Amino acid sequence: MKSKWFFPKFAPYEKPYEKTGILIKNKILSIRTKYQKLEILDSYLYGKVLVLDGIIQTAEKGEFFYHEMLVNLPLIYHGNVESVLIIGGGDGGALKEVLKHTVKEVHMAEIDGKVIEMSRKYLPSVSKSAFDDKRTKLFVGDGIEFVKKFKDYFDAVIIDLTDPSGPSQFLFSPKFYRSIFLALKKDGIVITQSGSFPSQTEEINMVKENMKQVFPFVKTHLGLVPQYGIVLFSYTIGSKKSLNVDLKTVKKRFEKLKIDTKYYTPEIHLASGALPKLLK
Repeated sequence: MKSKWFFPKFAPYEKPYEKTGILIKNKILSIRTKYQKLEILDSYLYGKVLVLDGIIQTAEKGEFFYHEMLVNLPLIYHGNVESVLIIGGGDGGALKEVLKHTVKEVHMAEIDGKVIEMSRKYLPSVSKSAFDDKRTKLFVGDGIEFVKKFKDYFDAVIIDLTDPSGPSQFLFSPKFYRSIFLALKKDGIVITQSGSFPSQTEEINMVKENMKQVFPFVKTHLGLVPQYGIVLFSYTIGSKKSLNVDLKTVKKRFEKLKIDTKYYTPEIHLASGALPKLLK
């Protein structure tokens, strides 16, 4: 296969007026799972790329932009996380980041086992040894039903999904957030990806409003994820306790962990919560 440009499909809520592509060396894999089309592409800029239903999900050389924010924002906000649930996240990147923290257990519910299998085979650097860690408890199945089994159990829930369509569409609803609320301890926190800015502003606002119906404290953060089209990506957080923290507190919690990051810093933690007027 000669080099050619790959242009992702438009995501739900995305306005179909602009398209950013990446140059591909070759297509490594293309299969249809029970739930979606799964592709592995070898790109010049980002290395191997995972694509689901035509939309880029993660990349070898860019995954840290997304996963470091998705994980460190809620866990640092909380400050004392022992038990975590990841819903989705089949590439293992979020799992890898959570395990850098002093957690005792991480439950993971991913509906599509093929995403886990193919990610471990073709993009092992994204998860590294996370799936083999003794703290990991993996469940392949419906996250909606899985979370109903728990009450007052998790310190944090990380929802790492595709945009609201296909197998993910019901996991952005107030009903699902209520199940998360019940599964969390009294000071628990949840985070979900909520689309790109400015191309998916309606999705960002939808997620925030749905979460506000359930959680007393809700906040959206923005961060750069280049493989998603060189736009700001959003993360929306719901918490049972206040999200007001100062830089000194964030620095103290982060430095205590002694973990290495490429994108996330305590300064970015706070700065990413300053939103354009359009999103306020």
